[in-house]
Amino acid sequence: AEQSKVCRIILSSDNQPLTMSKLARQLKFYAETYPKASSAALIGGTALAFAAVVGFIEVQDIMEAKRHAAVKREQNVNYTEEAQQSTTSAGEVTPQEAQLAAMLENAKNSSWQDNLRNAADAQERFMLPGRDVDEGNEKPEYIKRIVDRSEEILQEDKARKEKEIEESKDPFTSRFWK
Repeated sequence: AEQSKVCRIILSSDNQPLTMSKLARQLKFYAETYPKASSAALIGGTALAFAAVVGFIEVQDIMEAKRHAAVKREQNVNYTEEAQQSTTSAGEVTPQEAQLAAMLENAKNSSWQDNLRNAADAQERFMLPGRDVDEGNEKPEYIKRIVDRSEEILQEDKARKEKEIEESKDPFTSRFWK
């Protein structure tokens, strides 16, 4: 008896093509007659659709990654040459790192009011490039402090490196106890 109900749902009783209204009526009948099975089918269908969408996105990402890797391989020769010219040795402080360290020191040593003024001025300077913010006037004091301190940091790093080189040349200096 149960099998005939399922067949009646799948096939129209008058053997004519199913229309949307007939299909909707049959699905409603099935959901009311078999609520657990229809809920399980709905959840399974949703999970299957979700898995298909995620799988499609993953395949698309994999294809994009392969295409991106091929472009990177083509540019790799130029990239490695530029990287070898522009990289610094391990432990060496770059000018950008020195400037960042100087900015952090300046912020820590300034009051919150000064920091707010500096932040507003810095936003005006750096977020809108191409404008003459100073209009011919001198740069603000905080910028001078940052530039001076970053130069000091670079000089200190250079002196530290020279000292390390001198110590490494001395055969009597122990590297173990550093």
